[in-house]
Parts: sequence; structure tokens; C-alpha cells
Amino acid sequence: MSDAIIAYVKRVKDLSDHVKGNEQATKQSLIGPLFSILGYDLTDPRECVPEYKADFGRDRSSKPVDWAFMENGRPIFFVEAKDAGKRLVGYDEQLSDYFNKVPEARLGILTNGLQWRFFTDLVHLNHMDKEPFVKWDVINDEIPPLDFLILLHKSQYNPQLIRTFAERKRAQNLLVSELTRLLEPSSEFVRLAIANLETRRLSDSVIDSWKPVLANAIEEWAKQRMLTMVLSNPPQSEPTAPSSGAGGKIETTKEELEGFEVIQRLLGSTRSIAFEDTVSYFKIHLPERRTWVICRLYFDRKRPSIWVPLPVEQAQELAPSLQVSTLQLGWSCLNLNSYADLELLSPLLQAAWDQQRQLHPVNSTEASDTKSESDTDAS
Repeated sequence: MSDAIIAYVKRVKDLSDHVKGNEQATKQSLIGPLFSILGYDLTDPRECVPEYKADFGRDRSSKPVDWAFMENGRPIFFVEAKDAGKRLVGYDEQLSDYFNKVPEARLGILTNGLQWRFFTDLVHLNHMDKEPFVKWDVINDEIPPLDFLILLHKSQYNPQLIRTFAERKRAQNLLVSELTRLLEPSSEFVRLAIANLETRRLSDSVIDSWKPVLANAIEEWAKQRMLTMVLSNPPQSEPTAPSSGAGGKIETTKEELEGFEVIQRLLGSTRSIAFEDTVSYFKIHLPERRTWVICRLYFDRKRPSIWVPLPVEQAQELAPSLQVSTLQLGWSCLNLNSYADLELLSPLLQAAWDQQRQLHPVNSTEASDTKSESDTDAS
């Protein structure tokens, strides 16, 4: 999905100036395409109802909300859209009315196609928060919120997972604010920072003149460091694996083959898989392409583990008896007490398979690619 999001960002940059002042064009060209990437069909009224209007009683009328996304005939989240030329400040009140009216909907989205704001009810249950738990400026943010967008995908959507993510994000935002306050340049810190730069006597006025300069320098340093980390670790479909130190020799073990057989049985006859062994890990993937990974098995360690391309909140919910840790770009690592723990992972593995199939449906082109890939391997 990361490639599709990168293409979406480029689309927004290319089209934003052409839709400003026109809300319908903004919906069609900037907002709708993101939901299509996330697996939603905006043309199916069973799934997405435009201009949705709730009953607020005879004494109160309310404008409809732009979209209500549905499940089993009930809204699961609302979207309020504005044209790309409008700022979002002040437009969350109508969204809040609908959020508060319908208890099943635990997510509210406010967007003009350029900026996205995602709200839930962390402060007071069934009352939309004043502040969003995720903000996304499509044009200016260097990194899209892929971890959240994966959870928002139709195949993954789960209100409790969204809430768990929001709780962690809110705690993180509060911590960032506190760290910002603590790192606000004090006179003592400024004095240390400029000791080798300033030739004048370090009087109070000189220190005060350096404070905004130092604050901006710290912010710039943080941005450059983050950018360096991103450029040195670009987004990819799989996280970087640690080297096994095996000298480049691939040895497929009995435990790995037995693990494949167990996973094949847990997935059932309707979910076909294949495998590829590498120096560092044993990879299980969709049969059409080796990069469409269901899981990785690390069985050459004192404690075996399995990696799956699912967010940690979802992995923990599907495998509550195992320890789960976070990896990059929505991957999770589950530590196994023994190989027998694979038997506990049927729901998790099925969710990982279903996600990959949702992202990569079978078509003739992929079948042709698979044949070409096999011919290349054979040669």
C-alpha cells in the first residue's frame, strides 16, 4: 500500500491548484481516491452513503455530513469534506454533531484533500475530541501516517484497534509537548551552546538574543536527523532483517518445513501459499509473487519468532497469549515459547493472508509475472 500512498501524494500535489474553490472537484479528485486506495467503494450505497443526514429531532435541523461509511446498515465513521481552498479551522462542529449522535461511529474525519484530521472520543466517551489524534498535511509532511492508514483500510478496520492506536498517539503527542517545554532553551543551556561561538561577554541581553536562534537550530537539527534516517531506511514492503552470520549459506531446516506445513493447514485449502528460504529467515508468501509476504519465520534462534505485516495492536488482539513487539511500517514480531505456539496463530495468519490478497488481487498480469519469475529462477 505504501507505493499507492506515494502515488496519491503526487496526485494531490499535481491537482490541488486545479480544484481550489470547488468542493465537488475536491471530493472527486483528492478525497475519494484515498478511500479507493483503502479498499472502499464510494459508489456502493451499502458501503458509503453521501449526504448522510441523522434525525436530530423536530426542534433542531442539521446539514447532512458528506459521507457516512457503513457496515451492516450502520455508520462506522463519518467524513466531512471541504474544498481544497478552505482552511479546516471551525468546520469540526458539524462533524462532532454526527459523531456524538451515532454511538456506533467512533471515528470522524475532517479534510479538504490537502489536510486530513482524524478524531475519536478519548477525553469523553461518545463525545468527539476537540483535538485530532492524527493530522496529515499531504503536501508538506515528509512521511505519510502509513501505520494509521493500514488500520483504516477496509480489510483491517476495527473500531477498538483505531481507539487503541489513538490512545497511544495521544499519549505520544502529550509527551512531545512536554519534551518541547523541557527543551525550551534555558539561559544555562544557551550559555553552554554558544560558549565557543560568541566573542562578546555573555550578558543577559546576549543570552536572550541567542535563545530564538538556538530554538530554531534545535528544530532544524531534529528535522535533518529525521530526514537522514528516512533516506537511509526508505519505505519498503518488508522490514530489514538482521544478519544471521551464516556466511551466506542457505539451509532449509526440518523445523522450517514443518512450520510451513502447519501454517498451510491453519490457512486452509482456500488460502494458497508458497515459501522462499533465505540466509536470515524463512519467508511465506502469496504464490503469485515472493514480495507479497504473509509472514517470516525465524527458527534459527534460541527463542523462535514469527514476523507478520500487521500493526502491533491488531497482532496483539489476534494473538493475546504471545508477546508482541513493534517493527517498522506496520510489522509485528511475535516471540514463540516453542514451535507448537504456531497452532495458536490461525486468526493472525488468516488476517495477514487476507490483507495481502486484498492489496494484491489475482489477475492475468500477475500470473504472467509469476511464470516469468519462475523461468528466470530456473535459468
